[in-house]
Amino acid sequence: MTDQHYQVAIIGAGPAGSTCAIQLARLGLDRVLLVESGDYEKFRIGESIPPDANVILHQLGLYPDFVAENHEPCYGSCSYWGDERRGYNDFLLSPHGHGWHLDRRRFNHFLAQKAQSLGVELLTQTRFQQAQALPNGGFSLALQSEKAHSFTVTADRVVDASGARGVFAATQGSQKMQGTALVCLGVRFALNDHTQKISKLTHLEAVENGWWYAARLPDETLLLALYTTATVAKALNLNQMEGWMSLLEAAPNTHQWTVGLSPIDERPQGFAAPSFRLDVVAGRDWLAIGDTATAYDPITAQGIIKSMMNARSAAHQIQQNLAGEIEDFSRYVAEIDEAYGQYLLMRRYFYQLEQRWLGGVFWREMHGV
Repeated sequence: MTDQHYQVAIIGAGPAGSTCAIQLARLGLDRVLLVESGDYEKFRIGESIPPDANVILHQLGLYPDFVAENHEPCYGSCSYWGDERRGYNDFLLSPHGHGWHLDRRRFNHFLAQKAQSLGVELLTQTRFQQAQALPNGGFSLALQSEKAHSFTVTADRVVDASGARGVFAATQGSQKMQGTALVCLGVRFALNDHTQKISKLTHLEAVENGWWYAARLPDETLLLALYTTATVAKALNLNQMEGWMSLLEAAPNTHQWTVGLSPIDERPQGFAAPSFRLDVVAGRDWLAIGDTATAYDPITAQGIIKSMMNARSAAHQIQQNLAGEIEDFSRYVAEIDEAYGQYLLMRRYFYQLEQRWLGGVFWREMHGV
C-alpha cells in the first residue's frame, strides 16, 4: 500500500464499485482505494446486458477496450412467456447497437484493472472487518488481507459496493426491505462443432416451477439456469443434478438446446437472486451503490446496467460533496427511490403476464410481489 489515507474507499470491486472508482479517477480524485474480497478467479453466473450499456461504456472511455475483450454479442431475446408461442425482443432497431452475453468473471476483472490503470489502488483478497466514524468526518476502516495481518486505513468518504451482503451499510444500521427472493441453479454445457448454430439470443421459458434462462457464453459454453424460490428448489431437490435435469426435460423449448451436449458441472451451481432496497442507502460521509443499495430480480435484466448507472451518479455527487458543492447525498437517495419504484412496476408487469400456473407455489408467490 502506498498511502493509508484516501479521499474515497470503495468496498467491493464488482461492476458498481469499479465503475465508481473509474468515474472518480476521471473526475480528478487521486486517492481512491478499491477493496475486493475475492481474486476474480471464481466462476460467476453469466448475465446479459442490453444495448444501453454501450452508452455507459462509451461515457467511461472503456468501449473500444471492452469490445476487444470478445464477449459474446446478444442480438435480443426470445421467450415463451404467457403462452406457448415464441416471442421476440429484437435489438436490431436499437440506436446503441446490440447487447452482450458476458463472461462475468472476466468482465469484473476488466473493470477493476481499468480502475487500477487510472491510479486507483486495488486490494484483492482483502475483507472489510469494521468501521469507526471519525470525529471530524470520514471513517477508520479495519481490513483483513489474506496475505497480511489486519490493518487500518482512513477515508473521507466510504462507498459500500459489497453486493447483497452490504457489509459496511450493516455497520451503519441499514436494513433490507425485502421483496420475494429467487435462487438461481445453473449448469454449463460444453459446445462442440455441431452446435455452432446455437442462437445468440437470450432464451427465456416460463414453466410451472419457475423460469429458465439460456445464453451462449464467450468461452464457448452454454449456460442454462433455472430461477425459482428456495421453497421449490428444496422440495424438488434441484440442487442435485437428477432433480435439475428432470425439471429441464419437462421444459420442451429449453431442453432442446442441450441435445448432444454434455454438462461441465457435476451438479447445479447455486446463486442467490434477491430483491430488496436498503431502508437507508446513504448517511454522513457514506453511501451504498449497486446491489448493496438495491437488488433487482433477474427477469428485468437490469442488474448490471443499474449498478453502473447509479455508480457513476454516486461518483459525481461524492466529488461535489468533497468539493463543498453539496452538503449531503439526498439527491442520490431520491434517484435510488425513483429507480426502485420503476423497477417494482416492471417486475410486477412481467410476472403478471404469466397466468398459466396460478395454483402453483412459485407463481402464486410471484403474483403476490
